[in-house]
Amino acid sequence: MNKKKLLLLETEMRGPGGHYLDNLLESFFFFKKDFIIHAILNKTFDNEGTFIPSDLKTHKILKRNNFEKKENKFLHYLQEILSFFKRILFAIILIPHFIIQKKILNYLSALVSNRFILPRYFSEIYFFLKKLNFTEEDHIFFQTTRNKHMSLANFLARIEKMPKIHLRILYTPVDRKFGGFYYFLNRMKTFLINKKIYLYVLTKKNLITLQDRLNSNKGIFLSNIPWVFFNRSNKNSFKTIGYMGDARVNRGFNYLPEIIKKINLLSKDFKFIIQYSKVNNDVKTASDELLELAKTNSNVTVHLKYMDYKEFRDTLQKIDIMPILHNSDEIKLGNPSTIYSSITHQIPMTIPSNLEYMKDVLVHKSYEEADSVEETIKKIILIKNDYENYLEAAKKNSNILLKIFNEDPLKKNIK
Repeated sequence: MNKKKLLLLETEMRGPGGHYLDNLLESFFFFKKDFIIHAILNKTFDNEGTFIPSDLKTHKILKRNNFEKKENKFLHYLQEILSFFKRILFAIILIPHFIIQKKILNYLSALVSNRFILPRYFSEIYFFLKKLNFTEEDHIFFQTTRNKHMSLANFLARIEKMPKIHLRILYTPVDRKFGGFYYFLNRMKTFLINKKIYLYVLTKKNLITLQDRLNSNKGIFLSNIPWVFFNRSNKNSFKTIGYMGDARVNRGFNYLPEIIKKINLLSKDFKFIIQYSKVNNDVKTASDELLELAKTNSNVTVHLKYMDYKEFRDTLQKIDIMPILHNSDEIKLGNPSTIYSSITHQIPMTIPSNLEYMKDVLVHKSYEEADSVEETIKKIILIKNDYENYLEAAKKNSNILLKIFNEDPLKKNIK
């Protein structure tokens, strides 16, 4: 039996920084067993030598705006204007093609719905799908959905015999008076009901918002970003404490030098791995202190660099205890990726007492609560001294999350 095809779209990503490439690779590993997977990227994307699986078929065929608005506003808007007129021209040029394909009514309906202009990237993606013989049984997954992608999804769905379309909404959509996200959301309501388009949100707040705007719960799902899981063993007598991600005050980065120094005074059975890639003025003093500690203490390792998908996860595998040092404001924003990483990699944690995020997964006692440096140090020592039990609980929680992923609407709908 031939495998179905899955197309992953990440149109704006220019390089490996941030979570966009990681999320795309997570989707690839999550679905690779059941699908032939292609990824479409823009022509300017440069992975800068970072890890991309050899069996992921990537196609750099999209022409995005070369200029960021905040960097060069004039050239950004100039290219947007040129793109606008080019897409009007192409909308006319494509009419004979759809007459020959006997889909002219579908095409005109799509044009009317999109105010008589082709959506950005339509021509490249449409002819790519035709060339590789994508069918209604196949799938397109927009990894990070922006307004232009809502427009594109609405347009593609109106062309007969297109693959099923899946859109992941990472952020709360902005309401605009003219056009924008909610304009296209209303246009695609029929396709949501008829299961041609599926929307996925990460928070209950956004789920309720979209359902209220449509006055319907059809085709809108609460979903997770897939993650690769790791089976941890308790091999070493020492334990490695970790910090990975952005160096920010509200993530507790500035507490790290004090934590390391005080733990070293209490015990020599700890190592430390600290990873971050950028340093701003708020954290420079702490960063300099960490780098100095790494010079004088062989048990302290500082990676001041970006880590690609593979290196990041290889480093996670070396960490035994992860203190979550986020302040209350940061926690309220939800979705701290470090918690996801810790659960999937079976890492016991210290967490703030006001943390509600992922409590449906943190059923077993793989963590201790701590709201200060002193409490964090005390709880780290507590976890180390009874590590086998905390690890066992972490394994159970990891299995809970794995079951949630396997029952996730995204997994069920892309099949």
